[in-house]
Amino acid sequence: MKAQMYKVRSDSAFILVVLVGLSGWISSCASSKKTVSRSSSTSSVDYNTYNYDLSATRPRYSTAAPATAKPSPSTPPARPAPETRRTLPMAEPLHINKKLDAILDTISVKNRSIRYAQGYRIQVYVGDQRTEVDRVKRFTYQNFPELNPYTTYRQPTYRLKVGDFMRRLDAERYLTQLRQQFSSATLLPDRIEIRRSLSIK
Repeated sequence: MKAQMYKVRSDSAFILVVLVGLSGWISSCASSKKTVSRSSSTSSVDYNTYNYDLSATRPRYSTAAPATAKPSPSTPPARPAPETRRTLPMAEPLHINKKLDAILDTISVKNRSIRYAQGYRIQVYVGDQRTEVDRVKRFTYQNFPELNPYTTYRQPTYRLKVGDFMRRLDAERYLTQLRQQFSSATLLPDRIEIRRSLSIK
């Protein structure tokens, strides 16, 4: 029972403290509003009373005319001197540019030496008939001149592959056209020549 009474008293004391604090805060806000409004209505700022001395920073000009010699009447008047422009010295290129050029040159030389890469070829014919291989090769020369044929022979089988494709998408586009004539045409990963692959559109 005593604990409950103590709790009720402490709760009411807490509420009283909170109310007193809120009332003090509200009154301070109201008083600050009043002081701001009073000061803005009664005092006015005069911005024309600025009096800082800038004479030390102003440029100085001479009022005296420059002395020029009058030309003699026997000599023709001298032509005015052309305006001389101040030329800046040539800026030395940064050292990083020289280093970068050297690195790019070595990379381009290495790239030129690379002839082969992994790509795709289309296998058009697999069989043991030499005449059939020659006929298929002639057909691809006539209808697809950009595709280079490659014939390999391992006894007794001839294999004819065409094309040098870097991307599978290009190879699949030609594969659909070749399957209309050769139903057994298949797409195989192979080592291709990079320069020849660039000629395929």
